Amino acid sequence: MTVISKRRIGSNAQSIGEILRRPVAYAVPVNQRDFAWTQEEVDLLWQDLINALEEDRGEYFLGAIVLAPNKDDGQILEIVDGQQRLATLSMMLAAIHQSWKGRNDDEQAAELFRDYLGSKDRKTREISPKLRLNETNDPVFQSVVLRGETPTEAERKAWPKSNRLLYEAFERFRKQLDDWLKKNPDAEEALIELEKYIAGNANVIVIEVGDEYDAFVIFETLNDRGLELAVADLVKNYLFSLAGERLEAFKKAWGEITLLIGSENLTPFLRHLWLSEYQFVRERDVYRDLRQKVKTKTVARQFVERLRKAADLYAALLNPEAPYWTDVPDDARDHLKALRLFRAAQFRPLALAVMEGGTEEQVAQVLRAVSVLTFRYTIVSGYNANQLERIYSDAAMAVRKSGKRNVKAVFELVKTAYIENDRFAENFVQATFGKAELARYVLVKLNDAMEKDGAVGAKEEAISLEHIMPKNPGVEWANAIPVGDDPDEWVEAIGNLTLLEKPVNRGLGNKDFKTKKAKGYSPSKLALNGAVAAKTQWTWKEIEERSKALAKVAKSVWELSY
Repeated sequence: MTVISKRRIGSNAQSIGEILRRPVAYAVPVNQRDFAWTQEEVDLLWQDLINALEEDRGEYFLGAIVLAPNKDDGQILEIVDGQQRLATLSMMLAAIHQSWKGRNDDEQAAELFRDYLGSKDRKTREISPKLRLNETNDPVFQSVVLRGETPTEAERKAWPKSNRLLYEAFERFRKQLDDWLKKNPDAEEALIELEKYIAGNANVIVIEVGDEYDAFVIFETLNDRGLELAVADLVKNYLFSLAGERLEAFKKAWGEITLLIGSENLTPFLRHLWLSEYQFVRERDVYRDLRQKVKTKTVARQFVERLRKAADLYAALLNPEAPYWTDVPDDARDHLKALRLFRAAQFRPLALAVMEGGTEEQVAQVLRAVSVLTFRYTIVSGYNANQLERIYSDAAMAVRKSGKRNVKAVFELVKTAYIENDRFAENFVQATFGKAELARYVLVKLNDAMEKDGAVGAKEEAISLEHIMPKNPGVEWANAIPVGDDPDEWVEAIGNLTLLEKPVNRGLGNKDFKTKKAKGYSPSKLALNGAVAAKTQWTWKEIEERSKALAKVAKSVWELSY
């Protein structure tokens, strides 16, 4: 075992058997995330292990697990990362244990249980388990997996989803084990071989750390998906450690926050609020900064209350249909939908600062400003959005300090990221719009700007995206682009894209331009198609010409003039 007192972080390779035979118990920290493995992940682990066993592979590697000492009990190691894998492997071993019992081989069953699952007090008959899950999952893990009890259907229906997943995973392992054993001529020998392989050949890197912050340091190199969840888990557990007698209130607030924004959004929420109120930090530094600022029970209580209040607003930023938007001007939803389409999250610290204390009109105007700025900066010009994040963070803190939330004042704080008109138009001509949803958004906006008073306009449900020169052009399009050019650059250019009413667009496909014009562009009532219908041919020259014409329209559509 690594000596933690001398080295804050230590690691070594161990088999699952070596881990479970150690004279310690393993526990998932209080209120750690629930069991989440689905049938797909359970089946994948089972099949991978069986394949490795049958192919006689010397090692089956399961990645890394992170352990930290329990503050109150030196005989317990807390599982900071890796609980899903340890839980499922324990379920596999428990399935083997139950198979031995079903064969009336109590000696084999008892030895396996003692080595890997726990021990039973000979007087009280109580089990001291090797592994305890979190407070939600542990009662089901102990009763169903370790004690072999069968819950009623009514009990299962009353369980939260994570307990149903846990039960289904265990039942899945039992069924897969039975099916596998039926294929083996010597079932008992197969059971022994499987147990030996899991215990001796399934290996992990065990990383033992001094505290939770050390655990987070190594998350960056373990797995990107785990990183997002780890930050929120570390923050949560740290805040709970300061809760004292208010633990239940903290848990209630955290549960409400999770329900509002979803567990997958907890880390972005924590960071965006931090960027909005305190200072710009990278994700890896949120936990460290928080521990420096939140050190007492009182401050922890105030921060949890602050998180709960801000979660309502953050939930609204995640969902254009949230109740918050009921009293906000209607176009605010459209701007928020556009930002989601752009996959933009960097604006949220600024949006939070404006939403807290700003009027509904101010919120709508600022959302339009950031959607226009994002479209010019990221979507059309292709600049790295990371710089935008710092600009928005600085702006958010300035808004909170000054109290000025009108759009003109906000724009002054972010205008360095506003791409000026001539450069935007040049970038717009050169941009490609390969994602259909984004292309439709752009074309609808352009068409609406070109329509005359009283025109119907482009309704999303009634139009479809059309490539004038098709994606897979036939011989009739052979001379449409310069020799040696990449066809995709011309096909996905804005000048080659248009919208058509769905009835008009049917059957055009890869037809030649003359046919498409006669049956599609000329009959179309959309302003976007007027100039196309006036052409006698369609080559790269017409595409370039139309791209420049649409860029002039785009300058006015996505413009901020404050």
